[in-house]
Amino acid sequence: MLDELLDGTRVVVLLGAGGVGKTTSAAALAMAAAQKGLRVVVLTVDPAARLKDALELPDEPGYLHRVPLPPDASGTLDAILLDAKGLFDDLVQRLSGGGPLATGILENPIYRNVAGAFAGSDSYMALEQLLDIAEDERFDLVVVDTPPATHALELFDAPDRILALLESNALDYLSEPLRLVGAATGRLAQGILTTLVGALERMTGMHLMRDISQLATDFAMIAPAFRQRAKAIRELLHGDETRFVLVSAPEPHIASELLTFAHQVDQAGIPIDSVILNRVFNLAYLSTAEPLPLHSDPKADQKPARWSAGLARKLVQCNRDLEMLEDDQLRRIAQLREGMQAVGTHPEARLWIELPTLTPSPTSLRSVQTIASRLSRAAPDNADPVG
Repeated sequence: MLDELLDGTRVVVLLGAGGVGKTTSAAALAMAAAQKGLRVVVLTVDPAARLKDALELPDEPGYLHRVPLPPDASGTLDAILLDAKGLFDDLVQRLSGGGPLATGILENPIYRNVAGAFAGSDSYMALEQLLDIAEDERFDLVVVDTPPATHALELFDAPDRILALLESNALDYLSEPLRLVGAATGRLAQGILTTLVGALERMTGMHLMRDISQLATDFAMIAPAFRQRAKAIRELLHGDETRFVLVSAPEPHIASELLTFAHQVDQAGIPIDSVILNRVFNLAYLSTAEPLPLHSDPKADQKPARWSAGLARKLVQCNRDLEMLEDDQLRRIAQLREGMQAVGTHPEARLWIELPTLTPSPTSLRSVQTIASRLSRAAPDNADPVG
């Protein structure tokens, strides 16, 4: 199933609510692809940056970091944490050709104060980073870990919002800010605006009107390049080489939100190509998992365990509870599959991948490798769902 998901794919975007293991799934999917021989980059947009801990990344964002793989892996895996402000500065340098124009923009006081929040910086800059990596011939695949569901849809709106801004008259007005004062109706309004601007300049020590005008004039010179990149990003997201994976878990408080979010994604014109269900409880998998150590001290005397009748009864009841939990999850998964049939135009072609609950929870590079190995041998759609 992993081969089917990756066939003809250049970009994989993972979507889902917070707390479902989306970040770890992105890392594991990227690692599984690298083990199959692909040159992979995993990009995280999640502000919590849990991927940093799982992949043992350094604190500094914005740089590719080579992730160690098992000896039998034939590909490579790099990871990068988003540095929105640094990437924006780099784009200004590149698109302006450097020189006085870049210096004028980067050193403008207005730019230094607002660049970090430019038009939803994290969402848009993530797509700029994605475009850079996707166009880099050194890599075969980009795996993108998006923010939680409440913010993920902003990712798809970002190119259109940037295009709307660049194609409006905003830069024209800002390049001649006195037009804003002149456009105010009535002498009183004009007087208030003029007084307010003067007060701000005295308080901040900035030549506010001049700085705004200069920044707008300079930025207008590189706006066509930004516009071209925004169109390229939109084409990449809707291209044939991009796949979208919805990550969830068969838990009541999470599963109830899955279908609502799936419909929102579908209405945004984003096809859901695959669903990864995390933390699926499976007794068959647990019976084959490595046993936990009974003693923290390897030199401790390991005598045969003595089971009291009371403990035996509790263990039998615990096993029954586990079977009930497994049955409840199976029913919930069936309901999710049925509900997802109403999402998208070809739901029958959607891949379903189930990953088992791991003990302890996956927070290390080794645990990511464990999930990657499960992804590599994921069962077919109608087989026993053990991974």
